[in-house]
Amino acid sequence: MRRTGFGTLLLVATFASPHAALADYDDRPATERGAYTALAVAENILPGVSTIAAPRCLQGYVLCKLSFAAVSLVAAGEHLFFSGGSDLGQTRAILRRGFTGDWVLTGKHAAGDVEAAVFPDPGPASRAPGSDL
Repeated sequence: MRRTGFGTLLLVATFASPHAALADYDDRPATERGAYTALAVAENILPGVSTIAAPRCLQGYVLCKLSFAAVSLVAAGEHLFFSGGSDLGQTRAILRRGFTGDWVLTGKHAAGDVEAAVFPDPGPASRAPGSDL
């Protein structure tokens, strides 16, 4: 009983220490990196677990990213159809927004060192030459 209590105390002290929390992912012990990698695998596949790294994804992260890419593909096709092909820049921007970003989570995402980019930054709006807006 005493060994179990000591082991638990040592484990809590290791993971709760400020030094371990401030260390970069690459500087952490191999066991801790392995645990974060296992968590990242679970976040990629299991529903509900992915909300730890990406709160907007209720299903697994990969399925969330696939569904977002599919919706952007449909929206880009619809935009291309309704614009008659005259606004290819916007169509490319819709596709870029859906297909760029992180497709899988890694141990760095699970550790909190890197933020998951489900919806990447669309970038600055470009103005057409000669527009008054």
